[in-house]
Amino acid sequence: MTAFIMVAVYLGLTCIISLINKNRQSSTRNTFVAKNGMSACTLIPLLFGELIAGAGTVGNASEAFTHGINAVWGNWGQAIGCIVFVVFASRFFYEAGRKGAMSVAEAFEMRFNNKVRWAVTMVVLLAFLVIYSMQSVAVVSIVGPIIRSVADINDITILIGCAVLFAVISLNGIKSVAGANVLHMAVIVVFLSVIAWANVRDAGGVENIYQQLIDTHFNLMYPDVPTVIAQVIGAAFAMISAMTVVNSCYCCRSLHEARKGIIVVAVLVTIFALLPAAIGLSGRILLPESNGKGILYEMANRLSPGWGGLASIAILGAVLSTGPAILLMLATTVVRDIYLNIKPKASEKKQMICFRASVVAIAVLSVFIASNMKSILNDLLASFQIRAISGIVLVISLHWDKVTNDAAFWSIVAGGVIAAIWHFAGSPFGIAPLWVSLGVGLTLLVVISLSSNKGKEEYQEYLRRFKRIVLAVLHRAACLRRPLYC
Repeated sequence: MTAFIMVAVYLGLTCIISLINKNRQSSTRNTFVAKNGMSACTLIPLLFGELIAGAGTVGNASEAFTHGINAVWGNWGQAIGCIVFVVFASRFFYEAGRKGAMSVAEAFEMRFNNKVRWAVTMVVLLAFLVIYSMQSVAVVSIVGPIIRSVADINDITILIGCAVLFAVISLNGIKSVAGANVLHMAVIVVFLSVIAWANVRDAGGVENIYQQLIDTHFNLMYPDVPTVIAQVIGAAFAMISAMTVVNSCYCCRSLHEARKGIIVVAVLVTIFALLPAAIGLSGRILLPESNGKGILYEMANRLSPGWGGLASIAILGAVLSTGPAILLMLATTVVRDIYLNIKPKASEKKQMICFRASVVAIAVLSVFIASNMKSILNDLLASFQIRAISGIVLVISLHWDKVTNDAAFWSIVAGGVIAAIWHFAGSPFGIAPLWVSLGVGLTLLVVISLSSNKGKEEYQEYLRRFKRIVLAVLHRAACLRRPLYC
């Protein structure tokens, strides 16, 4: 009952903060990107909450319990991706935002064409719909036992309740989400730090955990090096087409503020990843009979019911800092990249109606997806690899101007579809989806680009240069053998 009351109070406090920070002006630019007026201080809790995610936190602890320290790669890959984004793509998206872009795909259209925009829209919607649906799964795994201790409620009912809560918060706009994330960030970091410290202490300290689990749980390259590298590259380049990070450039008042906020969040996420992992590793020693799915809550609850309540609030904070923000961005993508593509002259009022309808529709769809999910962390890492190809294509195109619109379109479509099929097929032959996606996507990108008129000219120039180098080498070799003839 104590844990239930604590969770109920926290939910109520979140709703109050959300209403206090509600947008006073009902416009798309204010709702979606806060009129490009956020500072780094406001951005940090917003982006941190979006990246660490309740699903990622629960999945991190569960994966650490089951397989070991390699669970941190999900968060570390995102942190690396933030740095990659700042270096290679932040200026591009910031300038796109100043030209009116409010979604990822809109920026892609500014570099390519409308056909590429549609391709990116589909990839982004698929990947982030999976990530969004995971947040409800995280709530069920943590809050479900608490609610069922008071009332006999099944998982589907809890999923529906999550969908309603996320929809209500997201409808208040990005400023509302950012304001609530200040509370969520403080709760997540403080509560999980204390719980991790207490559990590591009870497990005999870091040295004892290492000694007992070194043979099985301290292999950073589990299950194998190619798979881990694929997960890291997928997470890193997925950030370039991630609505969460791209939106940071749209919302901030300057490029410097956006970059500063993103880099600080990258450091915080790197450190934070160790907390749920430490709890999962401690659980392997203290609660070896657990199935691992709810190990984070179980490890806190073994301290006392009060600690269990704090763990639930911390995970709930992680979920509430991520779910509504992603739902808002998904609805933004529907409005900007689908509705306005079909009806480009739609009024501001009709766009807001479409936004609200999209929030409801996505929330309903997520309940069905969430009820059929199996592995939180595996699905999260797969979503990264599905959309990584779009980020890689953009980076290449920003540094190689011969990339054509057709090449970008077919590379993104083929790479994204194949990655999704490969993941749902169970990664045949033990090959990670990213490698298959890159093999097909980048081959199409290069071949189609070089097949264009510009590509053919560049190819002929490269061929001429190669011939000159070969002839020069042969001539030099002849001179070395018969200097009298040179």
